Amino acid sequence: MTALMVFSHPNHEVSVLGTIGRKAPNVVFLTDGGGEKRIQETQRGLSAYLPQDAMHFLRRPERSLYEALLEHDVAFYRELSMEVAALIDRLHPDEIYCDAVEFYNPVHDMTLPVVRAAGRAGDGIAVFEVPLIYQMAAGPDSFELQRVPPSLEPYSVSVTLSEEELARKLAVLRGGIYKTLFSQMGPLILDAVATRAPREQFMTARQTIPEPEPDQALRYDRRGLALQATGAVRAAIAYREHYVPMFASLCADCRLPGEGSGVS
Repeated sequence: MTALMVFSHPNHEVSVLGTIGRKAPNVVFLTDGGGEKRIQETQRGLSAYLPQDAMHFLRRPERSLYEALLEHDVAFYRELSMEVAALIDRLHPDEIYCDAVEFYNPVHDMTLPVVRAAGRAGDGIAVFEVPLIYQMAAGPDSFELQRVPPSLEPYSVSVTLSEEELARKLAVLRGGIYKTLFSQMGPLILDAVATRAPREQFMTARQTIPEPEPDQALRYDRRGLALQATGAVRAAIAYREHYVPMFASLCADCRLPGEGSGVS
């Protein structure tokens, strides 16, 4: 099986290094992650697993994806999906893995519609979502890393790493490579990621435009409004106003929220 992984930001690969070691995929990163430093860290981290020509950095400025959502710039995202489509056509993957829709960060969540729009009707490619982080419905300080919400467990699959695979993964995670990611996410994130490292989880990608599960909070609506109130951003990205219309515009065959089963 030939695999392709598509992530919104460099460094997201940390959650699936064991699977990368097994499948030797090509890996695509849509944005620069906010700067060249994250790209360099990803190149160093992945060099333990992949040759440089298996890493594809589209280098779209991170801010440009937020702005395109705010401006309802469908053409921007269609162009981005065409870049991914060109790689799909060249690499002929049997499987595609992408950032899960988790309502934590809207750019993370745009990866699935970009992949869906890049696909070919009847191409038979299996698509899986890779969980990164979501806010639990229990409260604003409750987060889960690299796991799907309990309500979506029936649609998930897991990979348990061997002792050798786990040791290799932990050596990369703890080797001081991913300084930007772990400094941005807080001092406890490395320990949390390491705790979850032995098991890597995926979920069959949804065909309905995803909406928050009962055990999952819609974080970026609330966070966007809070940032707007402080003047940190000029406008807030909202799920209903921005995300759902963009997903629907990119993927005409994807059902809207509430229109039946969301798992393919």
